[in-house]
Parts: sequence; structure tokens; C-alpha cells
Amino acid sequence: MISRCEVEEKEPNVWRLRVEVAPEAVQRVTDRVHKEISRRLRIPGFRPGHAPLAVVRRWIGEEEFQNQLFRMILPDATSEALTQHQLKPILLPKYEEIQWSDGKPLTFVAEIVTRPEVKLGDYRGLTIRRIPVEVTDEMVRQAVEEVRLDLARYEPTEEPAQVGDRVRVRYRVSAEGEQPSGNWQTGMFTAGDPGWSPPVPEHLVGIRAGVIREFAYSYPDTHPNPAFAGKRVTVALEAEQVLRRALPQLTDELVKQELGLESVEELKEELRTELERKARRRAREEEKRQIEDQLLQNCSVAVPEPVTQALIQESLVSSQKDLLRNGTSLPEWLARQGKTVDDYVNEIRPIAERTLKLRFILEAIAKTEGIEGEEEVQGLPEEAFEEERERAKRRSREEKTMEWLLAHAVWVDPEDSVTEKPSALETSREKGE
Repeated sequence: MISRCEVEEKEPNVWRLRVEVAPEAVQRVTDRVHKEISRRLRIPGFRPGHAPLAVVRRWIGEEEFQNQLFRMILPDATSEALTQHQLKPILLPKYEEIQWSDGKPLTFVAEIVTRPEVKLGDYRGLTIRRIPVEVTDEMVRQAVEEVRLDLARYEPTEEPAQVGDRVRVRYRVSAEGEQPSGNWQTGMFTAGDPGWSPPVPEHLVGIRAGVIREFAYSYPDTHPNPAFAGKRVTVALEAEQVLRRALPQLTDELVKQELGLESVEELKEELRTELERKARRRAREEEKRQIEDQLLQNCSVAVPEPVTQALIQESLVSSQKDLLRNGTSLPEWLARQGKTVDDYVNEIRPIAERTLKLRFILEAIAKTEGIEGEEEVQGLPEEAFEEERERAKRRSREEKTMEWLLAHAVWVDPEDSVTEKPSALETSREKGE
């Protein structure tokens, strides 16, 4: 398919492939695209699959036709070029400078990122300070109090609403300069609850049942809904009922009725067991953190910038989705903290770099020690996408590698003194290597 390919290493592990696809190969793919599109189209005067190429291109538009052609030809041409030069990308190619006209070769540039080299230092017998696991009676008492709070009921009160009270309200939102409509909505809000747009809960603190209030609010220019972005509105609300939490007396009868346990003492034992489980989990995470810190000290890897950018972008998209579920956007959420998206990127960049370095180091250790991930990952359906399955398998391999490192570590008690061993990199520098 390809008639020429030039490879240039733009920076370590970032390659630019200048690829040329022969005209006859482009024509073969053009014929395939023509046939596939013409079968789907219903063009007056032509049977499906029999419209001439020129008619099809005019019907769907030249830009769309070329886009479909490129989507079909670029991956195959790139795959052939990668095979020729024995390159294995870890990210999808980034395409630039695509040029083509009828009867001419198709040329494009594909930016490819390959796996960076990992220089493994000492990773066997790393020293871990054991994290003690302790659950005190006071911790159990606090957990019991949290259960009591969860079992609380809300009862009407004539007193002004306090932060945390629930208030049933009627409210109406009117745009600035518009006549208020007669349509009122009802809802239940927690007085003082932050994060709402408009901030209705903040205006409910101190209100009594039957009281009417009104306030103005300006939506930020960054609001995700263009219909509201930058607009100023007036909110009128009337408190219909104020409800305050009434804490119950925790008795054996209540525990049995609400939780299915025999007594308060059994509840305490259940809570102590759960607290111990959480404490052990936190201790293990801290012990893993010690392993990670030593791996980063003893091993080295230069993460390609496009890989870091991809993980940062993935984090931004994930954060935006989570915030949109709560009715706000990432820029709006950051603006409340006096930050911009660039500020946020600068904050998460070190986390992304650390995550990626550890990922490549753990993969290198797994390869060296012959550690494999689970072929069939539990909880993942058979019809899951290949990318999703590979991601789950990678996580499984990383977890097994970390467990291997923990099993081969040297454990010391908290009160023992530890003499830090110089890293392999430090030793090399001292020797002048």
C-alpha cells in the first residue's frame, strides 16, 4: 500500500512518520468507499449501489467523502509503516498534514509514541516500615454516633432553619427584565448546602415556615448550559416547612428493627471489625506508598510528554463528567476556588507523571519476573471492548507485581531504626558512571 515512509524521532520515544500511499492503492480504497456509500444512499434516478462516483461525492459532499476515505486508508497505511520500522505504539496515532487529490499519492504525517526504556535499579528486598493497625474505643464510639445520625428522623419545627435542616420550598426563577411567570416549583433543600446554582440552600438559613424571600443571582459565563451562561435571574422562594433532625436513643430494639442486629453490643463489634478492616486497608496503602517511593528513587524512566498529556486529558474529562452530574462544570467549580483550568492542570500534572512512571516501572518488573495479569478479569463482561479488557488486565498485573514486591520486601517495626540504602542511580553517580 505505501510507496515511501520516512521516520524521524522528534524526541525520545516520539516519532514522526511521513508516509506516502501509492495512487493505485488510494484508488482501490476509493472504489471500496464508493461502493459502501452508494449501497447505503437512496439517490433519485439510481438504484442502490449503482450511482457513479462523481454523483456520490457531490451528494454527500467532498469533505465527508475524503473523511471516510482517510478513516479507511490511514490506519492500514500506518500499520504497514510501523511494521516496516518495527515500532510498537502505546497511544493511537496523531495524524497531521494529510494531502491528497485524484490521481495523486496520498501523503500524511503520523505522530507515534512508543514505550520508554526503564532502567531498573534495586527492587528486590525493599525496606518497608510496618504501619500499626489500631482501633480504639473512642473510634468505635464515634462510629456508633454516626449510625445514630443515619437513623435520625426529621420532624417539623417552628424555629428558624439552621444549617443542616431540611426545608420544603416553593420557588420561581425569573430572567432579568422578564415578567415573572405564575409557574412555581417545589423542592426539598438542605439549608446551607453549598454548590447550587442558583444558591437556594444558602438563602434558607434563618428562614421560618411561611416566610417569602427573594434574591438575585448571576450565572457565570462558564456555565455549561449556554441558555444560562452569563445571565442574571431573580429567585423568589417561600418556605413551606422546616424539618429538623431528631436523634434517636440507640437501643437493642431499635438496632434490631432498623439494622437486623441483636443488640447494641453486636453493632459495636460489627463496627469494630469494619474499622479494623479499613485501618488494615489504609496501612497497606501506606506500605505500598513506601514501595512506590523507593521504586521512583531506584529506577528511572522518561515518560513521553504526549503520554502525560493523554492522562491529564483523561482526568479532565472524568472530572467534567462527575461535576456535570451535579449540575456544574469544571471551569465553574474551579472559579469558586479562584482557579483556572490551567491551574488545575498544573496541580494534577505531578500526579499524572508519578502514576505513569510507576506504571512503566511495574510493567518492567512484571516482565523481568514473569508476572502475568489475569486473563479473565472478574466483574468484566465478555462483551467488553478490547481496550477495556487490556486496561483491566494491566491493573491486575500491576496489583500482582505490587504484591510480589511486598512479599519480597524487608519489613521493620515502627520503632526500629532504618538505614537508608543508596539508590542504584546515586551509586552510579558516586562512581562517576
